[in-house]
Amino acid sequence: AAPAAAAPSAPVSSGRMPATGDSRIARVRAAKERGDWTACLAASSNPQSLDVLYERSWCAYNLDRAGEALAGFTAASQSGAALGGTVPRDARFGMILAYLNMNMTEEGARLAAATDLTRQQRQEVESTILDQRAVRSYHQRDYAQTIAYLNALEQLNGNLRRDLSMLRGYAYLNNDQSAQALTEFQRLDAQLSTPETRAALQSVRGIRSGE
Repeated sequence: AAPAAAAPSAPVSSGRMPATGDSRIARVRAAKERGDWTACLAASSNPQSLDVLYERSWCAYNLDRAGEALAGFTAASQSGAALGGTVPRDARFGMILAYLNMNMTEEGARLAAATDLTRQQRQEVESTILDQRAVRSYHQRDYAQTIAYLNALEQLNGNLRRDLSMLRGYAYLNNDQSAQALTEFQRLDAQLSTPETRAALQSVRGIRSGE
């Protein structure tokens, strides 16, 4: 059985933590690389160096412990230059992902704007930001903004997830753009007809019959 993860502990202040020196680094990194997040956390309990803290933060993030991951990534980003390479940038990328995982969209967006991410990192971050902003604006009944966010997301990725396409269809419908809603739902129904697409089409046709 996989070893139980130790209870999360507050990372030691990066100002007092050496860049290297924790002898567990090879074991921690190996567990992270094979995707054994639980073993990684167990092996890195109470990290004593920044390199172990940084690796642990990725494992915490992948186990949906975003708050712990954010604290670790923040410490690594502040002192990670001592580790060299891309660690400072990648730690900030981790911070952004942790913010987004906690639905702290605007905090993540502000940090992303100030970080020189790779193209792949930038696309992942911007996709998540647009996704979250679209859903939030829909719940706020700002349907025109929802449509704008989802159109931008489709342009960025070259496609749009089916659930978000459904959301865009309903945003069209609620924004008095029934023709566009009909087109969206017909396309989705042609790809895969489901009770949801059929109900959406029925709703649009009911509204259009009364126009």
